[in-house]
Amino acid sequence: MDHSLTPETQNAVIENALHTHPIAAMPRDITADVMARIKTTPAPRPFHFSWSDLVLAIVFSICIGALWFSINHLPPLLVAQIRKESILFYQHLLVNIRWLLPVVFFGLAAFLSALTIPYLRRELLK
Repeated sequence: MDHSLTPETQNAVIENALHTHPIAAMPRDITADVMARIKTTPAPRPFHFSWSDLVLAIVFSICIGALWFSINHLPPLLVAQIRKESILFYQHLLVNIRWLLPVVFFGLAAFLSALTIPYLRRELLK
């Protein structure tokens, strides 16, 4: 018959074994092995900023500056037209929010599940 140990009995057996069994000495070469592993670990490379990174940053800065300049120097008639269209678009969203909001949320849920299902399938088939 199998007598399983209760948690209290199990703890008592472990404590008894810890107090009665002799303590093994630590190997003398363990410190040297650990220090050798620490010394042989390569140091992480410092951040390297290449010329392509610099060119890409300059191009992005010029593009953002050109966009900012062009937006600030639009003709007043075009600014009024853009403002009118944005108000009409906002009103269109407010009118259609009753069906648009559930469609957006269910579409987002479908997209996220489509991203997750292949990963879960792979994990379950392992």
